[in-house]
Parts: sequence; C-alpha cells; structure tokens
Amino acid sequence: MASLDQKSPNVLLQSLCCRITGKSEADVAHQFQYAVRVIGSNYAPTIERDEFLVSEKIKKELLRQRREADAALFSELHRKLQTQGVLKHRWSVLYLLLSLSEDPRKPSSRVGNYGALFAQALPRDAHSTPFYCTRPQSLALGYGERNAGLSGSIGTSGVSSLGVYTLNGPTPTPPTLLAGQPPQSVAAGTQSLGSRLAWVLPINSSPSATMAPPSTRPPFGPQVPAPRAVRPRRDGDPAGEVSEAALVRDILYVFQGIDGKFIKMNAQENCYKIDSKAVLCKSLRDTSSRLAELGWLHNKVRKYTDVRTLDQAFGLVGQSFCASLHQELKEYYRLLSVLHSQLQVEDEQGVNMCTESSLTLRRLLVWMYDPKVRLKTLAALVDYCQGRKGGELASAVHAYGKTGDPQMRALVQHILSLVSHPILNFLYRWIYDGELEDTYHEFFVASDPNVKTDRLWHDKYSLRKSMIPSFITMDQARKVLLIGKSINFLHQVCHDRTPPGKITPASKPADTPKDAAELLSDLEGAFQEKIDAAYFDTSKYLLDVLNRNYLLLEHLQAMRRYLLLGQGDFIRHLMDLLKPELARPATTLYQHNLTGILETAVRATNAQFDNAEILKRLDVRLLEVSPGDTGWDVFSLDYHVDGPIAT
Repeated sequence: MASLDQKSPNVLLQSLCCRITGKSEADVAHQFQYAVRVIGSNYAPTIERDEFLVSEKIKKELLRQRREADAALFSELHRKLQTQGVLKHRWSVLYLLLSLSEDPRKPSSRVGNYGALFAQALPRDAHSTPFYCTRPQSLALGYGERNAGLSGSIGTSGVSSLGVYTLNGPTPTPPTLLAGQPPQSVAAGTQSLGSRLAWVLPINSSPSATMAPPSTRPPFGPQVPAPRAVRPRRDGDPAGEVSEAALVRDILYVFQGIDGKFIKMNAQENCYKIDSKAVLCKSLRDTSSRLAELGWLHNKVRKYTDVRTLDQAFGLVGQSFCASLHQELKEYYRLLSVLHSQLQVEDEQGVNMCTESSLTLRRLLVWMYDPKVRLKTLAALVDYCQGRKGGELASAVHAYGKTGDPQMRALVQHILSLVSHPILNFLYRWIYDGELEDTYHEFFVASDPNVKTDRLWHDKYSLRKSMIPSFITMDQARKVLLIGKSINFLHQVCHDRTPPGKITPASKPADTPKDAAELLSDLEGAFQEKIDAAYFDTSKYLLDVLNRNYLLLEHLQAMRRYLLLGQGDFIRHLMDLLKPELARPATTLYQHNLTGILETAVRATNAQFDNAEILKRLDVRLLEVSPGDTGWDVFSLDYHVDGPIAT
C-alpha cells in the first residue's frame, strides 16, 4: 500500500507543494487544495504552445552554458521523439524541463518565487473565475513582452496566476500563512500581487475596490467568498434574454438563406424578421436586421441561378452569367465557412463574447461590408437582366460597368468577361470560318435556312439588332456580317475550297475569359484591328476569285459596251439591220429572226473580237405584247449572267 500511495498523483502533488514551500503536509493544506483545483481547471495558458520555440530555447541555453555536445544530443533525441509519437503532449514536457532548468534566484525567471506565490491567500472559488476576462490584455503583448511582464505570474505548468483573482480583488492574506515567511518573500509577494492586479482590473470596477495599493488594504480578516461568475450561454442567458452569441449563430445561418432560431424569413414582407417574442436590446435588434439583409440578397441571387441554370433555352451567354454568379457565391460561402470554423473553435474552447478575438455582431457588420456591397451589385444585375439573353444580356451587364466605384466596376468587368466569352467565340467562328452555330439565337448575325443559294448574298444573312452588344458599334457589326457572308459566298456560290486560314490568318481567339477581358479592355484598338484586318483580307480574296475565275471586270465592261451603247459601231449596224423588222407590229415578230440579226451584227463589227464567254451572253428578249405595240415597244437587248456574277 505504501508503494501505491507513493505513486498516487495526489501524494505526489502534496509532496511537490511541501518541497516548494518548505513546510509540512499540515501547513500546505490550502496550497494543496488550490493546486488540485488549478490542475482540474479548464482555462487555457496565456503562453504560446510552440514546441519548436521551446526546443530552440533549450538548445540556446545549453549552448550558452558551453555544452555543445549536450545540445546536439538533445536535438537528436527530440527529433526521434517527434517521429515515434510516444508522447502526446511533448510541448508540456519540454516546457517543464525548461522551467525547471532556470535559476529560481533570478528575478526574471519563468519559474518565479514559489515561496511568495504560495504564501499568498488562495481564494476558495478561484477556479470559477472566467479566464476570458483577462485574456485580451495578455494577447495584446508579444511573446517576449508577456514573458517579461508576467514573470512572477507564470508557473511551471504555464498557467497564468492572473486567473486566480476575482474581479473584486484578491482575498486578504491570513496571518497564519504570513507568520513563517521572511520579510523578503512578503515584499516580493506584495509586489507580485500589485503587478498581477494591474492586469486583471476590469474597466467598470470602482477605484476604491480595486485600485487601492496593497499596503492600504486590511492585511487580516476573514475570507469572503466572491460570487461565481455566471457564464453567458450560447442560446441566451438564464433570465430569458437572447444573448449576442445566439444572434451571431443565427446570423451565420441567415447569411446562407437558412432560418435561425430567432431570425426567420417573413414570406409576407419578403424579408428576415427577428422573433417579436425574443427579448433583446434595440441595438442588437437593429444590428441583426442590418446583417440579415445579406441573407435576403443571397436568396435573390441564388434563386435566379437555380432557376436559370436548368433553363436550356437561356443559351450559352446566360449560362456563363449564371456561372459568374456561382463563382461569386462560392467566394461568399468560403468566407462563411471561415466564420463558422471560428465560431466552432470558440464553442470548443469556451471563448465568450468579451474577448477581442470572438465573433460579435459589430465585427460581423464590419467584416461583411464588402461582401454586402458585392451581393447588392449582383442582386441589382439579376433584376436588370430579367428576361434578357444573348447579346442583350451582355449589354445589360456592360451598362452596369459605367460607375465611379472601382470595386464595383472591377466586379462587373469580371462578370462581363465571362458573359462575353461565348459571344466572342461566336464572332471568331463567324469571321474566320464562316460558321454560325447559334442554337439559341444569341448572336447578332441571323441566318435564314429557307433562302436559296442564288439569293445568299442578299437575303440569307442579316443583323439581329437587339442582340448587338453595346460594346460593339454598328459599323463593327456590319463588317462582321460582311466578313462571314463573304466566306460563305466563296464556299457555297463560288465553290472555292481554299481553307479559311489561308484567306485571312486567324489571330488568337478568346480561349479563356481572361483573353475576352483583355480584348474588351481595348475595343477601339486590338478588337477594331482584328475586325478591319479580317474584313480587308476576306474582301480582297473574294474580288480576286471573282476576277480570276469568273471574269467579273470583263463582264462589267461588256455590259457597258453593249447595254449602255458603248460599242458604237455594233449598235449602229444592229439598229440598221433591225429597223425594218421593228417597224412591224409586235405580234408578227419572231425571236429566232431577231437573234439571227444580232449574230450578223456581231460578225460584221469589232464585237467579233471579244471573248466568246462574253459574246454568248448577248441575247434578244421580247417583252410582253400589248395591243397596238410595234417591234420597238417589245424589243430589248439582254446580257444574261449566272452563278457568282448574277449576285
């Protein structure tokens, strides 16, 4: 039994108290009782749990003592300990070793004056004092400042002794505990007591109760137990009033469009309302209402994307718009996940609303300002783009980019780059390949499949003016129409099989929204140059094909000579031969007789030296005969053409 008692933690802890204070077991009853409460408490230490930092300090201490071999051995053993995972709390062990290695006689020692510490009176309810009330002050200091400022307050376990004082000040020291201490220890304890009190004074404490120097307080007297601090609950305080922490949790759900416990969506008023039965102050109610607006904005954007994403007729431009909204919502959800994680950490660690790092409604109001502005912009875009698609939708987004707010303009420009990406792809396919794959009629070039080939140039392709984006001018749109029309004319009418890449060298298309954004940023420069270059190359190639393969200029000259009477000798001789025939009534004329006269006139004049391809197109045509008409009324000289020249 003796061996078991020696191994008991309580016995070891009591022996440690006796060893530190130098007193018997009967005299350290209060210290032992408090040590048990400290070990069983749940508040966190004020020092940083950095295993690497502690190990480095141990190695520096060994090097300072010129024990290089021991430092190397320690580094190797520490490395092996990290790989084996035998100990779960390596930092605690290393910190204990570091604290025990320091000289307790130094005033700046981390171990501190144990005799003076344990000589102070220990409050009965010290373990109930909320540690969060003193944590912000310690967090405001750096690591080195905390070690220097709290040198007398941090023991071997790393738990600050700040938490042992209640908000009303320390309990007076009984004379029985001061009787056996030397004057130096009492003075040191008094000085340490004053420094510790300076850290734990609350803002709203009365000076008379907390600011008086230790020497003016009664040194003796019965201990008066301080009232236990009632910790506010996350779902409200015991009196029924809704706590700010509960509202924070509700607001985080409302941000995602989910009804909370106290804040719910009011379908009639189409807004989030706080439960009228909830008891809370006006400031919290107003702040919560302002924050709940983000949930309403989120629902508006989310509803639009959910409905439109499933609508196939919305087209590629509309789907790109929905994708850009989803992208913005994704960033918004990422921020909410961070806030939820912080709230979960606070719940696990027991952090309350009075700490500097805790989530509060006012902090949320500040942090969510920029997301609220972005959501407002997205909601306004959603309203403005209702019922629009294709180029009309792109024009609506482009109109919102004309603002003086740089953040809002950057957001709209990013959305516009995604929305315009399909339109620019349509445009490039049209001007470089002559292809028009516009299933949902989003592009500003329209095609009529019922038009035959001979009317391709005039009737098949046209501009859909409502779909011309506002960032493309009408002149640019007309050139785009002519470029694609020329390519199709070459392929379908001229039967030219030259690859489009050889007609005009295709520049880099808008493969990504980033390329589209760069192009949109220089509409009068790079974009205009692309259109002009494609227009010039395509038109030049088309004219070359018509002149080379179909003798366009020769046909035009023949029409000038024969139809516009430019070939004088031919016209004079033809009229002389036709005069007797055309003087007769129109009903007595025969076309084959007139055709023979035409061929005689050609052979008798310089017209016989023209190209046979041109001469065979000269013909005689008789118009519809009316009663009383002569040959002069119905005779006409015709120059008939077909194929590309007919266009």
